[in-house]
Amino acid sequence: MRREADAPVEERRLFVECHADETALAAFGQALPPLAANEAAVFLGFCYADVPVGRRFACCFRRDDPSDVELVTATVVAVTQQFGHAWDHIPHGWKTLAVLRFEPGIPAMVHDLPQGGVWYDHRASVCVADTDTWEAQQTA
Repeated sequence: MRREADAPVEERRLFVECHADETALAAFGQALPPLAANEAAVFLGFCYADVPVGRRFACCFRRDDPSDVELVTATVVAVTQQFGHAWDHIPHGWKTLAVLRFEPGIPAMVHDLPQGGVWYDHRASVCVADTDTWEAQQTA
């Protein structure tokens, strides 16, 4: 277990690998709610800390080009893993399948991500974070 406050600011980001395809949702996503128009079921890379459902982030940016950023509220709505059970948080160090809600809508950089059936199908290319984490990426 690792609290968010114990993680360095520059590490406080979710790594979005890809959208979960129908095969993945059938195999792992039974505990996830139906998606609204502004929500996406995505595979997330290893998590920096225990991140609770309901946690809100302030932006999305490209992992390889942090200058490409979109200010958007992203909320962790639901979390599961290969066990297919709903969790109340994203566990530190785990790769998960999660539903993220984007307000006012899904940013193009997330919308345009490929679909995949399992973790590691695609390299994480979009980060979801707060602006202080994004700013730390600018100086890294």
